[in-house]
Amino acid sequence: MKKLICFCCFVYFTNLTAQVSLVNKLEDGRYTLSNEGASYFAKLSLDCTRKSSPHYFYRALFKKGSSTGPKDLWPSFYGCYDWHSAVHNHWALIKILKLYPTIPEATEIREKLELSFSKDKILVELDYVKNNEDGLFEFPYGQSWLLKVADELINWDDKDAKRWLNNLKPLTEYIVNVHLIVWPNTESVKLSGSHDSPALGISFAYDYALSSKNVALKKVLVKAAERFYGDVKDVPIEQEPFEYDFMSASLLVTDVMRKVLPKEKFISWLKDFCPDLFLAEQVNIPLQIKRSLKHDGYESHWDGYHLNRIWCLNGILKTFPEGTIDMNTKKEWVTAMNDMWDYAQESIGKGNYDIDHWLSSFSVFALIGYE
Repeated sequence: MKKLICFCCFVYFTNLTAQVSLVNKLEDGRYTLSNEGASYFAKLSLDCTRKSSPHYFYRALFKKGSSTGPKDLWPSFYGCYDWHSAVHNHWALIKILKLYPTIPEATEIREKLELSFSKDKILVELDYVKNNEDGLFEFPYGQSWLLKVADELINWDDKDAKRWLNNLKPLTEYIVNVHLIVWPNTESVKLSGSHDSPALGISFAYDYALSSKNVALKKVLVKAAERFYGDVKDVPIEQEPFEYDFMSASLLVTDVMRKVLPKEKFISWLKDFCPDLFLAEQVNIPLQIKRSLKHDGYESHWDGYHLNRIWCLNGILKTFPEGTIDMNTKKEWVTAMNDMWDYAQESIGKGNYDIDHWLSSFSVFALIGYE
């Protein structure tokens, strides 16, 4: 019995140590990814980007016994259960390789990216995107993540990255044109923390517009964001997540508005949008953690929701001029963000593909997406 107890304690504290080692702390107490954490999530993302089964679209589109599989339709983004998850796990691999180039998985990551971003494969991907769902396949969510991939490659001084970016060009150009057509012809939108989120789509497309110096795209996106969200006030953040949202509908709006508005105007807008974020004694209301004892299946959406909140809050803190919020209020933000991280990590890396196929990349974005 004593041996069993000792063994259980060893496993518990080993897992606890491994969990803590995923992160380091910044001076203000926020978590950032450690070298060990970079390796950990690199392994998860590498595994799922190479795994074509199980796959949602394969199950939905093809009968049992069909010789056609995900790799035939999406030779680059066939893994991770669905197209958009494959795309944002490729983003995670790029980000990790950029910021942690000496981790043991670096060579393996580069080899995987080389395979995925071959010119011929990207042309097959383009053919599918253009010719399915009236050319709106995975719009805005998956398509905008693809622009985020391109944005990351643009901002990387690496010879392979430049070549991969060039190979992606036909697909990125098509997606840019979709954004240019859709948003000016969209009259109104709703707050959403799901795949149809206009805020996420515009936010990532805007990052690409800046990096690629695409003035026309930037103009369209700024006008759309201001038209959709410029007058929104007193959002009920505390009521989130809505249904099975896996992102924060409200904080996604702050993420795009901090980009398109001048800093001082953004701060004024944010105070109207969610006044409680500026009051230390009130912050726990909009930033409360919605816990679930069950983490798999749809309940894993709550883990992604909290990770998305971290990346949006990190973005706001990155935008704020010093002194915008007092030390006590920022301390409340940091405590909430770190608690959200700890809660989400209870489910990740435990061998459940429902969770790992997308939450690895969300974890990476939560801590270093805007670094």
